[in-house]
Formats: sequence, structure tokens, C-alpha cells
Amino acid sequence: MADTEQQIKKYRANCHCGAFIFEFEAPEIKSGVICNCSICYKKGYFAITPGVELTIVKDEGTIKQYQFGEKKWKHQFCSKCGTGTFGTSEFFEPPMNLGINARCIQDLDIWSLEERHVDSAKFPPPYKPSVYAGPLPTPSSIPDGQGKLYHGSCHCGAVTAALKVDHPFDSEEYKGPIIECNCSHCVRVYSPAYSPLLPAPRHSLTRCKTQGGYIWAYPLKDQLAISGAEHLTYYTFNDKIVRKASCKHCGVLVLAEPIPVGENEELSEEVRKFRESFKDIRPFNLRVVNQDELDVEGLRRMPGRVKREEGRGRGNKYINP
Repeated sequence: MADTEQQIKKYRANCHCGAFIFEFEAPEIKSGVICNCSICYKKGYFAITPGVELTIVKDEGTIKQYQFGEKKWKHQFCSKCGTGTFGTSEFFEPPMNLGINARCIQDLDIWSLEERHVDSAKFPPPYKPSVYAGPLPTPSSIPDGQGKLYHGSCHCGAVTAALKVDHPFDSEEYKGPIIECNCSHCVRVYSPAYSPLLPAPRHSLTRCKTQGGYIWAYPLKDQLAISGAEHLTYYTFNDKIVRKASCKHCGVLVLAEPIPVGENEELSEEVRKFRESFKDIRPFNLRVVNQDELDVEGLRRMPGRVKREEGRGRGNKYINP
């Protein structure tokens, strides 16, 4: 069938919290673009450019706009849950100037789609990440003078980080888990309620056919140091055991951590046990690490290095809005 005769399908997409929903009609989506420019890399976009207009179904006013450099692109993300939805460019006329983050499209199995890699990082001006200037992490499990130290930041540089691990992530010596998960929030950002270091609680995760662009490591909290934490915003859902932290300015997700619990707050015994087992772990988004120190896309292509995890859990199923 010729391209002009392709069957048109109706697609529906949303941020994870459901505050923003949109629809569009386009030929069946069979592939998407993974771009290595600084913003696409840090946010894990899987982009499509269908050349169509969007119909906004719901807008609760949570969408925030981020621009940088020459400000030729307007990147839209939900300020509540952090989901990157779409962007518009001044380089093209509407509707060809629209790029949609396919990860927020409902019931689209991205792992089954063709990946087309685009080297946009080669175009000037080069992105200069902010430098971490805070105290370095001093993990008790790694002797002084040993280990590998990584540096990174959100895209706008308001939040910076330093991470120390026993061996480089791309080496055979590194034995810790590196996970690409396809639960309901990982498809758009990240669902921190699951760590491969912990038993999966029956109530805390959801199932979803699609998957996310973030690549997760699970260091202990003394292996990670964050500067600019006042620029983080937090999102919780489901049983609200763990919260996700992203930059409030550019929307890049940085880490996950247990929600602080008041002394008199009532929690079930199961939830308390899970929080106790999770308290020393800080799931960290490896896309935050500077690209010249760690190539996450190259890491993804290393046989057996990054494990794809099906979103697990026996509790509430995520329902697409």
C-alpha cells in the first residue's frame, strides 16, 4: 500500500498524572527517533513527527515550557508528574514543526518499534553541562582512592550530582543492576516503587505494555551527592511510598527516594517493612550523568548490560485516562 493510502489511526496520549491529555490522527506508528542532543538525551525522548495537529482533550494548566540556547524549540512537560509531552520548533511551519514524545502515547509498545538514531549533538553550539561543586560522596563501601566517580546535572543546570560506584557502569566488573523498566510511570518518567535489590511489594507497582527512556542504577544514598535540591519538585502516586524528584525548571528526572513519614503517621506493617528495606537506596537516572563520562545509549546497546524489566506488582493497575 502506498504511503498516501496508509490507514489512519487515532492516538491518545497523556502525562502520567492525567492532567494533560491530547489526541491526534496519523498513519500507524512503526518507528521513532532517538536523538542524542542534550535535551532529548537527558529526557529520554522517543520522538515522532507525524505532521499533524493535536486535539487537546484535557488541560489542567500543569504544562510548563522549557527553552534553552537560541530558544528555537519549546519543550512542553507536565510540572506535576514530569512527563515530557511534545515540542514545537521554529525551524519548520506548522504542523511539521511538532515533535511528539511517543512514550506518552497510550497502548503503544515502543520496544517493538524500530529505533532510528540521529546524531544531533554534532551541531553547534555544544552543550556545556553545569559543574558539580558540592562535597563529593564518600561511600563506606568503597575505599578512598578506588571506585569510579561520575558527575552530572539536569539540563538547565539548577541541579547537579556526583555519583561514586565501585566500577564503571560500562565495565564487566560492575555487577549492580541497570534497569530499563516498562511500568506505567517508567513509560513517561519513572516508577521508583520497584528496586531489583528489593522484593516487589504486592501493592506498589502497575502494569503497562509500554516503556520509558530512563536508565536506572540503584546506588546506596551515601554513594550519591546532590547540589541544588531546592530546585527539585516531587511526584507521588499509587500508595505514595516513594517520591520522584525532577528539576522544576527543565523537567529532567533525577532520582527517587522514600517519602518522609511523620512519627505518628499510620502505615500498614507491609508498607513499613518496604520503606525500611528501601531507605538506604537512591534510584538514580543515569541520563543525568554527563554524556562525555557515560554514553547511556551505548550502554543500552551493550549485550546484557541493561536489563529490560516488565513493570511488576499485583496491586492497582494503571488506567489510561
